[in-house]
Amino acid sequence: MASSFAGIIGIVLFVLACKNVNKTYKEKSVLIRTAICIGLFFAGMILAILFLLLLNPNTSPESLGENSIIFLGLFADIISLIFRFLHIKKRTKNTSKEYKSARNELLLSIIIPLIIFIALFGFDFYKSASCQYPKMLIGDECCAPNTDFGIPMCNNEAAKMNQQLNHAIENDILTSENTENIMGKFSLMVPPDYYAIRNAKAGYFDIPITLISYDEYGNSLLIRVMYSESSNYGETIHDFYYDFKKGLDQSAPQALTTEPQFFENEKNGFEIAIFNMTANIGGIETFSSQALIKSDNEVLMVSYLSDNEDLFDYYYYEFENMVWSSDRIG
Repeated sequence: MASSFAGIIGIVLFVLACKNVNKTYKEKSVLIRTAICIGLFFAGMILAILFLLLLNPNTSPESLGENSIIFLGLFADIISLIFRFLHIKKRTKNTSKEYKSARNELLLSIIIPLIIFIALFGFDFYKSASCQYPKMLIGDECCAPNTDFGIPMCNNEAAKMNQQLNHAIENDILTSENTENIMGKFSLMVPPDYYAIRNAKAGYFDIPITLISYDEYGNSLLIRVMYSESSNYGETIHDFYYDFKKGLDQSAPQALTTEPQFFENEKNGFEIAIFNMTANIGGIETFSSQALIKSDNEVLMVSYLSDNEDLFDYYYYEFENMVWSSDRIG
């Protein structure tokens, strides 16, 4: 939401920059003024990208493209006002009203957007810029990332999950087919014969349950249930899917995804989006299906993943059963 608002500010500032060009060089032809505006666009874009790379050298190309519009207009507006200020300075005295007006407008064009930027994004950009490789920002925490469970999470959280998994394996503790309580709000039917890991976190997402199973050859199956709640998730599952996909493209740019299928669960009105994905995680090719289950401002994400395609296909029905068993508690 804040990013969209800042993008609008960037566009408005670029329009103002072109207006300043028209005002400054009104004696020039329309073609020349248009060429100056085009030049301002490219200059603003280059400066915006350089600025973002200065803040965080490890930022992704997708993030650069999305956020550069925020600063393009700001830099273009400042450059146009510098041109106007120098143009007026050359023609008038430093004590003239026109000179003072151009000077004050230039100062305000720098100070006001900076105040808005700091108020909206200052802390987030500081966190992002100060979190340097090999660490990464996961939610609010700058930490060493771990992808052992198919999703980036902090090493300390992955260690807790490994501890639970080892305990379940050593004591041969397996699930039975039963209804699992998810965050005290939802219920899901859990398949039998999986090792269960409970109450983990990955950034802003709760992971109430993760199920892991192995065949006799060491190939693995993983089913992960994630929960999140926000008033910014849009009105429909389509809105949420496209925002989710944008984040997925940034965190896993090499992943190949199918087009989503959208459904509605008739028994409770839940909106559901399902798509398949292949990705390389830690040097291992993985096959997965992702189900996004939306109920008002709350979303369950059920991920089904394997490092063996045959195993993935054979037990796919357990993923489907789990998704369609989702319901409200009470």
